[in-house]
Amino acid sequence: MPKIGMRIIKTCIAVYICFLIYLLRGEQGAPFYSAIAAILCMQPYVSNSFKIALNRTVGTFIGGAMGLVFLIVERSLALTSIPALQYLMVSLAIIPLIYITLLIKKPTASYIACVVFLSIAITHGSDVNPALFTMDRILDTLIGIFVSLGVNAFHLPRKKNTHILFVSDLDGTLLNSQNAISNYSKIKLNKLLSQGALISIVTNRSIATLLPIFEGVELKLPLVLMNGAALYDLQKKKYVHCRTVSNSTAQQVLKVFKQQGTNCFTHTIINDMLHIYYIRLINPVEKELYHSKKLHPQKNYISGELPDDRDVLYIMAVDKLELIEKLREKIIGLSCAPEINVIIHGDKEHDGYYYLEIYSAEVSVKKAIVEMQERLSADTLVAFGDNESDIPLLEMADHGYAVANATDGLMEMEPIIIGDNNSDAVVKTIEKHFYSKRKGAQTFES
Repeated sequence: MPKIGMRIIKTCIAVYICFLIYLLRGEQGAPFYSAIAAILCMQPYVSNSFKIALNRTVGTFIGGAMGLVFLIVERSLALTSIPALQYLMVSLAIIPLIYITLLIKKPTASYIACVVFLSIAITHGSDVNPALFTMDRILDTLIGIFVSLGVNAFHLPRKKNTHILFVSDLDGTLLNSQNAISNYSKIKLNKLLSQGALISIVTNRSIATLLPIFEGVELKLPLVLMNGAALYDLQKKKYVHCRTVSNSTAQQVLKVFKQQGTNCFTHTIINDMLHIYYIRLINPVEKELYHSKKLHPQKNYISGELPDDRDVLYIMAVDKLELIEKLREKIIGLSCAPEINVIIHGDKEHDGYYYLEIYSAEVSVKKAIVEMQERLSADTLVAFGDNESDIPLLEMADHGYAVANATDGLMEMEPIIIGDNNSDAVVKTIEKHFYSKRKGAQTFES
C-alpha cells in the first residue's frame, strides 16, 4: 500500500485554509473555486509551485476578463432566453481564450483560464452586477492559488547536514528492478539536492545509458563513471576529469589482442564524446553489444586502429572465460603492467561470457571518492551498494549500507541492511542522515 505523502497532506491543509478564509470573509464568494485552484496548484517541488502559481494567476485574469466581456454581451443580446445559442456562444469563446494563452506563451494557463471563464459564464445569477460577480470569481481563484503556494513553501526549520557526502551505486541499488529511478526517489532527490545535500553516483557504465535515467534529477556533483576512470558533470554535459592510459601503453596491450586474433573495444574521449575503436566483431555477444549501442548519440564506433595521438580511457573485451583468462595472463606479463589495472567480471546477461577491462593503474572508485570528499570538505561519507564490487566503497565509508537484494558476496562483510532497491531505501536513508542531529555515530535501517 502506498503511503500518504506530504503533497496529499499539504493539499488537504490548503483546501481547509480556503474554507477558513471564506468564513473570515463573512461567507462571501464561492469557496469551491478557491479549493479547486488550491488543488490544481499544489506541486511536488516548491520551485514548480511558483511557476504554476504565476501561470494560474495570468490565466485567472484572462479568464476573468473574457467572462466579464461575455456577461456584457449576453445581457445586451438577451442570450439567456435562447439557451442553445447561449451555450454555443460559451463554447465558441473557449477558442480565443485558449489561443490568447498560447499567444503569450503561457499554455499551462489555458486550463485555469477556461475554469474561471466557465465559472463566470455558466454560474452567474441573472440579477448580479457583472463586474462585481467577475471580481468575486477572480478573487476566489486567486485565494486558492496563493494559499496553495504558501502551504507548499512552508516548512519547519530542520537541521541540514551539508557536510555529508552521499555516494550510491546505481544498478541494483538506486535503480529499481525496472532499471529506473522511481518517481518518489526523483522527487525526494531533487528536494534534498535543492537544500544542499551532497549526492553522487558511482557506476561502471558510460554516460551513454545514464542521460535518460537521470532526466529530471538535478544532480550537482559529477557522476563517477567506468569504475572511477572519468567524472561527468550532468548539468554541463561534459567530462570534468579523466584518468587515461597513455597511447604507448595502450598500443602494447592492443598488440596482445592482435596476436591472439581477437577483438577489443578501445574507448577514448574526444570533445566530450566516447569514440570507440574496434577491428572486427567476432563472437555473438560482441555483435549484440555493438548493434545495441552503435546509434547512441553519446557514442561513436569506429572500425579501425587506434590513432597514435590518442590516450585511452579503457579497453574492453568480452568472450569465453578461457580466452579472457589467457588474455589477462599475457597482459599482466607486459613491461607496462604496473601502469594498468586489469579487471575480469562475468556477463550477467550471457552465460559463460566474461568481460576483460583494462584501466590506468591510477583508476579506482575509492580514489575518485576520496578526492571528491576532500574537494568538498565533507567530513562524513555515507555509501550504498549491492554487490562485491561495492565492498571497497562501503569499507571506506563512515556509514556503509547494503540493499536487501545485495549479492551473497557483499552480505559476507556483514554491512548494515536497508530495504531492497524497489522500496526507495537509498533515498529514504539519505534523507534520515541529511536531517539527523548527528550526535555521535548513527546508523539507519529501513
